[in-house]
Amino acid sequence: MQFREIEQPLHKNRMGSKRYHSKTPGKLNYSLFCIGVCLIILLPLCDTFNLDVENPSVYSGPNGSYFGYSVEFYLTNSSSVSVVIGAPKANTSQFNITEGGSVYFCPWSLGQSECHSIEFDNQGDRIVTVSGTDYQAEVKSHQWFGATIRSHGDTILACAPLYSWRTKAEKPQSDTTGTCYLSVKNFTKFVEYAPCRTEFINQGGQGYCQGGFSADFTKDGKVVLGGPGSFFWQGQVISAAKEEIIKAYYPGYFMQSVEGQTQTRQAQIKYDDSYHGKTFLSRNSITLVIPLLVSCMGSYFGYTVSTADINNDGMSDLLVGAPMYMTRGSDGRLEEVGRVYLYLQRGPLDLEPTLNLTGTQVFGRFGSTIAPLGDLNLDGYNDLAISCPFGGEDQQGLVLIYNGFAGGLRNTPSQVIAGQWASGTVPASFGFSLRGAKDQDMNGYPDLIVGAFGVDKAILYRSRPIVNTSASLTVYPTMINPEEKSCSVNNGNTTIPVSCVNLSFCLSANGKYLPDNLGFLVEVQLDHLKHMQKGGVKRALFVDSQQPMLQRSVRVRSGERVCHETKIYLRVSEFRDKLSSIYISLNFSLDPQAAFDSHGLRPILNYKTTELIEQKAQILLDCGEDNICVPDLKLAVKEVYLGDDNLLTLTFNARNEGEGGAYEAELYVVLPPEADYSGIARNNEVRLTCSYEAENQTRYLSCDLGNPMKSGTSLWAGLRFTVPRLKDTHKTSLTLSLVSRPDKVFFPPLNWKVSKTPQEEQDIGPVIQHVYELVNKGPSGISHTVLQLSCPLSVQGQGLLYPLEMSTEGPLNCTTNHSINYLQLKVSSQLLACLWMYDKECNTFVKVEQVSNTSSLTVMTKCVPPLQVVTPLVWNKQDSQYSVPLWIIILAILAGLLLLALLIYVLYKLGFFKRSLPYGTAMEKAQLKPQAASEA
Repeated sequence: MQFREIEQPLHKNRMGSKRYHSKTPGKLNYSLFCIGVCLIILLPLCDTFNLDVENPSVYSGPNGSYFGYSVEFYLTNSSSVSVVIGAPKANTSQFNITEGGSVYFCPWSLGQSECHSIEFDNQGDRIVTVSGTDYQAEVKSHQWFGATIRSHGDTILACAPLYSWRTKAEKPQSDTTGTCYLSVKNFTKFVEYAPCRTEFINQGGQGYCQGGFSADFTKDGKVVLGGPGSFFWQGQVISAAKEEIIKAYYPGYFMQSVEGQTQTRQAQIKYDDSYHGKTFLSRNSITLVIPLLVSCMGSYFGYTVSTADINNDGMSDLLVGAPMYMTRGSDGRLEEVGRVYLYLQRGPLDLEPTLNLTGTQVFGRFGSTIAPLGDLNLDGYNDLAISCPFGGEDQQGLVLIYNGFAGGLRNTPSQVIAGQWASGTVPASFGFSLRGAKDQDMNGYPDLIVGAFGVDKAILYRSRPIVNTSASLTVYPTMINPEEKSCSVNNGNTTIPVSCVNLSFCLSANGKYLPDNLGFLVEVQLDHLKHMQKGGVKRALFVDSQQPMLQRSVRVRSGERVCHETKIYLRVSEFRDKLSSIYISLNFSLDPQAAFDSHGLRPILNYKTTELIEQKAQILLDCGEDNICVPDLKLAVKEVYLGDDNLLTLTFNARNEGEGGAYEAELYVVLPPEADYSGIARNNEVRLTCSYEAENQTRYLSCDLGNPMKSGTSLWAGLRFTVPRLKDTHKTSLTLSLVSRPDKVFFPPLNWKVSKTPQEEQDIGPVIQHVYELVNKGPSGISHTVLQLSCPLSVQGQGLLYPLEMSTEGPLNCTTNHSINYLQLKVSSQLLACLWMYDKECNTFVKVEQVSNTSSLTVMTKCVPPLQVVTPLVWNKQDSQYSVPLWIIILAILAGLLLLALLIYVLYKLGFFKRSLPYGTAMEKAQLKPQAASEA
């Protein structure tokens, strides 16, 4: 990996206010850093936009010269733009100078482009005589001339930031001051400008300036130089008018400053190592007063800075690159991917953070270079190129194009350009230098030049004219009536009437600087692959060609609209799908065989153009005015027979009881693995057509019931199957019911006497009947299963239950380990105890989970606790053997009567039985009689 970085080999001793340099001079380090194996995460490359990557102009320089380290457009005259390219490690004709560096002029033409070196300086190291002694005043070897190149009008500024100036004769010592040259009036005059050069050792530290590390012109033509090493790496910015530099220059004179020159001064000690002047804003009205800071100081925030009016509001916006920005990957580890920060200017020095663009290439150094491109696609907004010089496959490098809009900058690139050279000993560094916003071929669109100094190349990508196209596709009417035959097609010697509809498509094109005629390829497909019906049958064809596709070459003049009309027809008898729409798709593109424009370029469609249009047509159905069918299909299975010869017939009745026809009505019968389809049981009512198909492991029958199956249709049919592979492969549903009759027993029974020689079942006690019902609900039978019946015959050595008899229904084979009715009593009922199902493997009682319907297969069971039938036993209280004597009863009755008579006598004496007069005293009676007068 290669990355431009400033080393700081300075030791700082703080002794009061004094600061001392070490003896090691500062230098600009362009060495290679070994980072190990790089993880390449490829960007999803976008469709090519208008930068022509197929036919670029490639400029080559001397091997190992780092040709392409810096690039710049140069306006040769009002109608011609060429390219100047820096090669800071190139050898030149200068005497005794090794790798002094050079700048190459590369004129552009449609043919092969040749470059030649510009001799800004043809002298070797100059000698100065002091007090009669000659000494070498400068060191030009390895000075990296051409590391920085900028142009303004007919003037080119080229700098050598590692140029050294010898400051003292008696004790030679060199300061890396840097120097620059100006080429004036199309290489007719060259002047040197080295404002950091001094005659003596500069105690202020400007001798380590490295002037020209960064440089540019202002809009009015002032030269601005950055010197990051001045003043103990505080950095410095120096500016002077190019006219004053030209006027002050005198050949052989070591010019240091010019009239009107301005420069930043040494600041407080706390600003050491701030590298001011390493990067600065150029070609804009913004003055960066306070440095922008971010939390991640190791991200190289500010390594590159650029400005452009991205959102077209009339104010320049700021973009800052941080090519060593790190983010955490999917494994949680930090990965160096790079980032670019966009600050929109809302007012004077009011910068609003708006967007962060983060790279996706690990160690790709996204954001190493940011280049304004101008309005690349002529949409009214300036666009931007950002480099990722070590990204992509084999680290060939990437350049990403981002488009501006009213809200700022799009967050995804519209085009990604990959370098064509893989990394060798030195990475190709494609995109390490970028320059745009110039129209090289004068076709009305700005171009882009990309440097790849690792392979000593520079590549010019020209912008192709952009075509803004709109297309329309119309189908009328949108409903195809199969009953109306308004068109006809030839079928051999026969003309067949068909149902058809009209189809038309139109194209219009416009744009800036387009050729007079644009060629388009138009392709119209009917029922294309995405919507093709099952079986791949095309339902519609073009009337004139009887093909499902129409291809035409269409010529459109810029600003005009061209339309074509045709017809499509319905192939009614050759397809089943009448419900789904017939899709018509139109796809168009620029004709790649069309002629080049006057600049040798083919136009390209705007990347926002919709190139695929779809319409659809419906088939008119027998479903009423709304053309919407609401079928109501019902299926009733009548009978299923399973005979001794292993034949099975499935009889079914299918009905449509809805309001409309049922289109593509089919009956699907899925076959189990044991069964095979043998044929149709024909019915006079319907001719059924069935197909036998297999999909993966599933076999099924598909029977056509009609297309449509009209409303009111009722179909009866039978399907025959054989079952040659019937196996016990299914689970079964088994239920067990347990009942005690009676549910409660009272013991001993009434008038029951123990018989020492019982003859009948009544002699040994009441009847207890236990009923067990085992039901197999299928579909399989039970095999290899033991049913165990356990009865409590005794308790504490005394007899309890007497097994009298076991009766069964069904195919059971019963045995017992105890004698049934060993007294041979006369049987009039049944006696059962508890029924359990016993599994020998589980060694316990089980419930059957899966059985079959044949007796030759093993039952699969699950061990569960036993099932029980409980009969509660209630004991009756026995009569006492001691009775009450009769005389005691009579005596008790008489005693009771005597006691009653005595009680009555006592109550009589007490007057209890005397009756009181109903009306009280005689006076009361007299008062109650009516008077004679009132009676009269």
